[in-house]
Amino acid sequence: MNRFSIYALLVLVYLGMSKSFAPAEKITPYIKNQYDLSKYIKNAPVSAILIDYFKAGFIIKTYFHRYKIVHGFTQPETITMRISKNYYQDNILNLGMSLFNRKERLNEETFIPSPPGMLYVDDSFYGKWTYENSGNQIWDFHRGYKHFPELFGWGTFRPTKEFLTQLKINLASEKPFYGTNEEFGLNGTISKEFYKHNQRKIQNIEKIKYHLKNFLSIPWQKKYRPKVPHGNTVNKI
Repeated sequence: MNRFSIYALLVLVYLGMSKSFAPAEKITPYIKNQYDLSKYIKNAPVSAILIDYFKAGFIIKTYFHRYKIVHGFTQPETITMRISKNYYQDNILNLGMSLFNRKERLNEETFIPSPPGMLYVDDSFYGKWTYENSGNQIWDFHRGYKHFPELFGWGTFRPTKEFLTQLKINLASEKPFYGTNEEFGLNGTISKEFYKHNQRKIQNIEKIKYHLKNFLSIPWQKKYRPKVPHGNTVNKI
């Protein structure tokens, strides 16, 4: 096999990899921003949690979000949406955050990034406030909803009344809330723990694509070579 054949084969491999990780565009809904989520996510109460984002395409990029949709009364589901470039860039830091919530009462909707699962906190149907030995009140889900913390990626975290109060202040000011100690979002300690397995998988895929792309670069494009990706790379695919 001559050099040209090898080069052509590697081009096909790279294009194939880029395409294989992208959902079929014709059947994937397109949303311009978070407000469009309301058109595709039905019923209430319901929360849309951003669990992954990626882009595909060798020259022309297509951007995607993947959401976990948590309903109050039915099984959760996962949906993938094509999104605008601006919406993609605006939510780089919001991995693991809830980007859309709809309450059951009056179908009230919110579109401000907030920690996952807070829609169901302080609602007596789902749980109750209990006292710790320290005197702090923490949220405890009823038996039928004990699996909710796992769905939300909380680990051992349980929101306190102070946490809820600060969330309400931020929502009233239309400001994202990542936790009283920045526990949630791309750089949050809780979100990092929950998504670290997914991030390792993404990093491995990216490194393979990086080396293929670097090999396929034409000579005059090789003057500057960025470092091989590492660390938090979820937004680089």
